[in-house]
Amino acid sequence: VKDRLCEAASARGVEILMGSGTLANDAIAAQLTLSGGKGLVLSNGEFGDRLLDHASRARLDFDCLQVKWGSPFRRRDVERALDTADARWLWAVHSETSTGVLNDLSMLASLCDARGVRLAMDCISSIGTVPVDLSGVSLASCVSGKGLGAYPGLAMVFYDPELLPLPGKLPRYLDLGFYAARDGVPFTLSTNLLYALGVAVRDLSQETFDRTLNAAVRLRRELRSMGYAIVAADRYSTPAVTTIALPPDKESFDVGRRLEGEGFLLSYNSEYLRNRNWIQVCLMGSFAMEGITDLPAVLSRLVPIACWPVTESGQRSGGCLTTQHVGSAEPG
Repeated sequence: VKDRLCEAASARGVEILMGSGTLANDAIAAQLTLSGGKGLVLSNGEFGDRLLDHASRARLDFDCLQVKWGSPFRRRDVERALDTADARWLWAVHSETSTGVLNDLSMLASLCDARGVRLAMDCISSIGTVPVDLSGVSLASCVSGKGLGAYPGLAMVFYDPELLPLPGKLPRYLDLGFYAARDGVPFTLSTNLLYALGVAVRDLSQETFDRTLNAAVRLRRELRSMGYAIVAADRYSTPAVTTIALPPDKESFDVGRRLEGEGFLLSYNSEYLRNRNWIQVCLMGSFAMEGITDLPAVLSRLVPIACWPVTESGQRSGGCLTTQHVGSAEPG
């Protein structure tokens, strides 16, 4: 299973832990405590903000670069932030699930390589949904659910170079070098979850990525033609997540619940979605193409757009796109 994972992500090594993606990112934070010097954490959404919280809880010394939710990072801004912090490491989210933005991994890897900066990435919702190349990435988190489509419950950390056990510096369960020294099984792992993960990774192919992309293009074209506002622009978005900003007179929780009653299970109940009146179509794991075809008509019946005015700029008035959140400048 580990060999298949490394091949799928072009990675040198990976360790598998029993837990969620939060555990994988805690293990990365533990490794970053060994890097010395100051780091830089990027955030343009909920899960970038969570990395700030991971870094704060691990008592890492870091600066943060935060931009508006739904916006990408500009190369010059990242360059400036790296140089200002004199950063030794950088930590960012690849696929920002809250908005659908796919951050530019190759750009970040290039900037870090040029400066000798250690790069860590949260790839929890990108591996399995888009091609991911982790060469040049020091640490990356992943999970068995989400894009890989297996049962949730396994957390993964990819790494390069090799890691050594550090019993005097890291908690036992977070010591990835200890996992590597024990051939990846230092503690109990679920055989059922491992077998399921093995099948999911075995079945991963370019056809999987193409199917997800084609479904997303079709869905977004239809939604936009009907007047719905999608948070992330196509040119920097992941096909796996389409985040829809609803008009202010329609409550996202109510819309999501009613769609569920119609047979469409969308993401709508997370606090960050409810706070911004957003719903999400997530194309991860197994999904039916007929659902992609039928969803826009059902959504238009529940959330009619005709009376929702358009401004001269082409955006929907009423605040649906101006509710994007600019996080606090303070870590955590």
